[in-house]
Amino acid sequence: MLVVMAHPDDESMGTGGIILRHTRPGIEVHLICATRGEQGWAGGPPGDSVELARIRTAELESAATALGLTGYELWDYPDGGVETSSHAEITNRIREKISTMTPTVVVGWGPDGAYGHPDHIAVGRCTDAAVAAIPESVRPALYHMAVDAALADFYRAAIELNGEDGSVLPLVVMDRVDLVLELTSEEVQMKLRAIDCHKSQLEPWRVEIRNHPHLLQQGYGREPYIALSQNSPALTDSGLLGEFA
Repeated sequence: MLVVMAHPDDESMGTGGIILRHTRPGIEVHLICATRGEQGWAGGPPGDSVELARIRTAELESAATALGLTGYELWDYPDGGVETSSHAEITNRIREKISTMTPTVVVGWGPDGAYGHPDHIAVGRCTDAAVAAIPESVRPALYHMAVDAALADFYRAAIELNGEDGSVLPLVVMDRVDLVLELTSEEVQMKLRAIDCHKSQLEPWRVEIRNHPHLLQQGYGREPYIALSQNSPALTDSGLLGEFA
């Protein structure tokens, strides 16, 4: 599996479950992260972009270990500036990695970026183009992260834990998703350990949520995806993507 994300933390907060579900039985999972996230400081204490890039690089290294990733690459496109970077270059780099790694499945951002984040949208667009450029006979299955109504309800409730406006995150809610990965409580705790590696990105609600186990399971234990593939999106009996049956 190849996961293509925009920022350090996307892989844990967004796709931590699907990664763990596949690394635990020994399936190789690789990550490409397009930026070092040097402009986004959600936790504390604050610092400049050079320091934050260093911190988030180290955080991703720790999270990669927690998730059991086979390998990862951290690229240096500007945080907040992927949209104005060369999409042809990014697409070609992703395509080259797909050609070299020959993954069975690619997981990336959809055209909505979950909540309209320009970096997410741009990286997702480049990922889709890279997959489409692979000859159909060897083209990997493609899955997009998605937000369904249940996950949107979780985010609203979680953000409100600290008295904030739960609608502050402009989520793009999908009417239909192809599959939902329901994580076990053990998997949720493993995902939480990976998320906790990204200390610079832990908003107050992500700390407070530990006092609400039901909410934690409801949100971190649910990962919806949309399948853009000719293969069946059904999960196997062991909960893996159908391509690994």
